Amino acid sequence: MNDSVFFATFDPLYINAPDACSLCVAQPPIFNYEYCIEEENGQRQYIKGFCCARCAQDLLKKLATTEAKEWEAEEAALEADDLDVTDLQKRRLATFGSSVR
Repeated sequence: MNDSVFFATFDPLYINAPDACSLCVAQPPIFNYEYCIEEENGQRQYIKGFCCARCAQDLLKKLATTEAKEWEAEEAALEADDLDVTDLQKRRLATFGSSVR
């Protein structure tokens, strides 16, 4: 699966953005975002809106957590096939820290 998140700035003079973040509905938005979730069957789900800085960070954390779980699952599958995953594990732990659940 290949999830993704894209952020862009927007000019409030030319874009009719909402007064509040689409995610937390508490802060004014500063980014236009598009979050794409690729499902098992290859279908993609797009979530679009405007978000504040804190929610942008949360979306990035969500994406990182999803990727860490993906790496961990691939590592486990290779290990189940009796392959040496030492280098993959080192890279995952260096990239994401301890196991993400």
